[in-house]
Amino acid sequence: MSLALIIGLGIQGNKRSIILKRLKIKYLTLDPLNKDADYKNIKEISNKILNEISHIFLCTPYKERLNYLKFFKKQKVKILVEKPLINDEMEKNFYLKNKKLISNKIYCAYNHRFEDCIIKLKKIIQSNKLGKLYFCNMIYGNGTAKNVRNSIWKNRNKGVVMDLMPHLLDLSKYIFKKIPNSIGKANKKKFENESIDFFEINSSIKSLNISFNVSYLYWKNYFKIFVVGSKGYLKLEGLPKWGRTNLIYGKRKLPSGKPNIKNYWFNGKDFTWSMEIKNFIKNQFTKLDLKKEIEIYNFIKKC
Repeated sequence: MSLALIIGLGIQGNKRSIILKRLKIKYLTLDPLNKDADYKNIKEISNKILNEISHIFLCTPYKERLNYLKFFKKQKVKILVEKPLINDEMEKNFYLKNKKLISNKIYCAYNHRFEDCIIKLKKIIQSNKLGKLYFCNMIYGNGTAKNVRNSIWKNRNKGVVMDLMPHLLDLSKYIFKKIPNSIGKANKKKFENESIDFFEINSSIKSLNISFNVSYLYWKNYFKIFVVGSKGYLKLEGLPKWGRTNLIYGKRKLPSGKPNIKNYWFNGKDFTWSMEIKNFIKNQFTKLDLKKEIEIYNFIKKC
């Protein structure tokens, strides 16, 4: 790895730069509005420097991404794109048209796949300890409604649906190997913003019922995955980035006794961003699952 380039120095871009600095990875920054960036536009970067760049972190607002993707698609670089990968039909068509060219060079960032607590939850489900799966409830919320309201590009379109739902849909694919294709009636509200700041919907994967809830109105950060099957249940509350996290496995006691409980605890430290970046820099990410990304886009489009 020669050199990384961060494009966009907003919240995500600055997080990436902090981690790259911590990992002692050489990088440059580009942002047309941030005075601290090394470059204001791509034309300022010399051909010599462009040829040294091996990894790109694309952290711009959605509408700006396509121009950079078109510029770098034929260059020998790997590109990390902030979720969701597809924002509109133009991006979708770009990926479909250039599928062979970009499938091994594009990585879409979903850091929660690197959570120890979620990896453990998945392993328990795969071990069949829950038996036949009946239903699952996923919630992801924070209290950033005011911040979003003050953001020119975030306080528009589908709001929290575009921001947090991709994480839950990706986790559905990661944990259950599928993204729901059956969507019920959605409940969406704009309590404090011009964009959606509260959203919930029921859906299903075959016989498994899944409900999703995302919001900017949880004044205390909140994350939950609750899965119930014929042999027991799992309840994960919280994420290590907010503190010590608990995963509960309850083994069903027939006919109606109190479940046997086992607690798993995970330390309050967020290492997922570092792990994801290390994976990306070392080119250890898998081939782009464009089918999954289109399914996420189509799901959100229907919401």
